Amino acid sequence: MNEVTLIGNVVRDVELKTYDGSETKGSYVRFTLAINEYNYKNNENNAIFVNIVAFNKQAERLYKNLNKGDKIAVEGRLKTDSYINSDGEKNIVLKLY
Repeated sequence: MNEVTLIGNVVRDVELKTYDGSETKGSYVRFTLAINEYNYKNNENNAIFVNIVAFNKQAERLYKNLNKGDKIAVEGRLKTDSYINSDGEKNIVLKLY
């Protein structure tokens, strides 16, 4: 089962976007969640950044009520994607759907 709950802070203001495909249309938001993590070995605070995507009514509620810096708990499924950046390095992105 792929289900997870994450708690963190919104990195920047949420933007509402729309899509109009051949069979479906609707709205979505994308935002980044910063999750604080304490490293006991190095005695340091680190942050993990997770991209969040929400659709339609949920997206509209988040757009109206969520701002940069807000703490939020999200639940969903994790997915990883990868891409090659301009320096030719492979980057892995963790997303929550």
